Amino acid sequence: MNLQRIIQWLLLALTAALLMFLKWLHIGVTNYNVFLLILIGWILVLVIAFRALTADQRIKD
Repeated sequence: MNLQRIIQWLLLALTAALLMFLKWLHIGVTNYNVFLLILIGWILVLVIAFRALTADQRIKD
């Protein structure tokens, strides 16, 4: 398994950990707007990370 694939799996695990942590904090119930801002920010980080990881594959096509 190459480094790119390991980073992708790590991002998936971090996403699951973030969701479990937010569930533990009950932030989705107490502060829904903050919860949505955290999720939107995390999605932005994921989009940027996955675009950076697959940039070489998109250039080849």
